[in-house]
Amino acid sequence: MKRQILIYLVLFLFACKSETKGLDFGQFTIEVPKTWNKIERNGVDSYVGEISIDNNDTIYFDLGWYSNDLTDELPYIIEEGNVHLVNLKKSKPGHSFYDYYGKADTVDLKKFLKNEYKYDTIDNKKAKIVKPKVPGNGITGVFFDSLWVSGSGIDRLQLSGYNLKELNQQKVLMAIKTIKFRK
Repeated sequence: MKRQILIYLVLFLFACKSETKGLDFGQFTIEVPKTWNKIERNGVDSYVGEISIDNNDTIYFDLGWYSNDLTDELPYIIEEGNVHLVNLKKSKPGHSFYDYYGKADTVDLKKFLKNEYKYDTIDNKKAKIVKPKVPGNGITGVFFDSLWVSGSGIDRLQLSGYNLKELNQQKVLMAIKTIKFRK
């Protein structure tokens, strides 16, 4: 019950236009709470930047050809029709150890993923929206594939934060719905 009240409070506060501001990143804009701040960064092969939410949480963006699609690293492998889960206690840097779990055709593999995925349309563009199954433990963000042709490649946008506090996670999910593109 407390969680629902908190979420409704966040949505109400975020809906108050006077409590938000627009951040302009040239090729796209986003409406965020007034307390969030734009941080300029230098990218090598893409346009990158950050938005400071508070002292602990930050969201990052990457606009370019190689932007991360925010897909979970799979905590399992399928070998000869069997599912094997990563055993973090036995694994070493650069080498993963797997334990047998079961037959692949009988296992719901989505349950092993840390994040939930859904697709929506934002500013007439197909968007992959990602949020952790457990608030505070995973990726919160959005990925846009195939925005427009740029040079010899196609630009993509990824904007995300990691292990965000639940309240900040809700605010980010609301903010990404306000993204507008200029091209």
